[in-house]
Amino acid sequence: MPATTMPSTNPIRVRVLDCGMPLLVEEMAGVRTAAVSWLLPAGNATDPEGEAGDGWSTLHAELCQRGAGDRDSRAYSDALDRAGVQRAVTPAAVHIVVGGTTMGSRVDEALALFADLVVRPHLPAEALPAVCSLALQSLESLQDDPQHRVTLRLRERHLPPPFNRSGYGNKATFERADITTLRGDWMNRARPVGSILSVAGAVDADELARVLDRLLKGWHGTALDVRASGEAIGGVLHEEDSSNQTHLALGLHAPSEQEPESLLCRLATNILGGETSSRLFMEVREKRGLCYSVSAGYAGGRDRGMVALYAGSTPERAQETLDTMLGELTRFEGGVDEGEFRRAVVGMKSRLVMQGESTAARAAALGSDWYRLGRCRSLDELSAEVDAVTLRQLNAWIASAMGAAWRKGMTVCSVGQQAPRLP
Repeated sequence: MPATTMPSTNPIRVRVLDCGMPLLVEEMAGVRTAAVSWLLPAGNATDPEGEAGDGWSTLHAELCQRGAGDRDSRAYSDALDRAGVQRAVTPAAVHIVVGGTTMGSRVDEALALFADLVVRPHLPAEALPAVCSLALQSLESLQDDPQHRVTLRLRERHLPPPFNRSGYGNKATFERADITTLRGDWMNRARPVGSILSVAGAVDADELARVLDRLLKGWHGTALDVRASGEAIGGVLHEEDSSNQTHLALGLHAPSEQEPESLLCRLATNILGGETSSRLFMEVREKRGLCYSVSAGYAGGRDRGMVALYAGSTPERAQETLDTMLGELTRFEGGVDEGEFRRAVVGMKSRLVMQGESTAARAAALGSDWYRLGRCRSLDELSAEVDAVTLRQLNAWIASAMGAAWRKGMTVCSVGQQAPRLP
């Protein structure tokens, strides 16, 4: 069993299991729980192209829980409850995430149950109609949620295919779903090489590796690595809706997580709209009272990133809201002051401290780092990266990367009674 040696100050242990899957473990002193995050390369970006396959990952995430190993659906759920496992199976862009938290003393029991779900799921034919019905209900619920819908429209237009998929699928997929085809698709995508398993908490890395090699014996194969297959649509989109609110979403290009500038972008975006003391919140909401909600956030991926702005306003104030947001984007090119910089640094370090107290947050972070960076960062390393940033460095990056050319590539989506105008 090959092992990767991390620096002595790094509490993270990496093991490559016999099946070829990396096991990432952070042994956390002083905690009694253990959290598991299992990333399976079966997310919505890996769904088959075309109408027929869009949404299969959503069906998989529900079906795989309907019995596994030698247990039917009820017995499998009961076994997880007896082991005290708080769990969720979530379809995301690139992966289906199997996550759970339990006591450290029962993590082997939880892993055995999760191994059955991944390698030996029943995917029962009799459950498919109910699973498709749930997926259809979720899809139809978007009509009653224009705020969520505008963020999905932004993703569809700003990101390149297949990363622009929403994960909600479409009606035709759910009406035509075939269990034999879905079973074959699961076997093709849920493979060890391409999967990532991370565990954090009261655990022992070597013991976990021994247990998993036994549980996953005979599991093999390599999943396809998903890459962009075209260009983003971009531009401007308005979707009419009779709602009494107008929802605005703006997307701008950003560094990927692999680029060192991603930290600068994250800090800058927090100052722009990530906190209640941010530029957008103070100017758009507090000073002018234009909207009930306004924010900005950085979303980083392995190959690309995005800065997304959102505001929810009334139809009468939507135009002024958009104009004010664009004005703040233009003003932001001039940089930030010492107070804003210090607040952003303190906020980021506070979030790191809180993450360090959560086994679930650490397990998720390990898997995310491995997929996006090919390595895992400890909390000490993350904290040191934040401490190394200077105000001068941040403002120099803002001036070079968040100027007129950056704003020119912006994607704008709106949902409401009338489309606001761009200047």
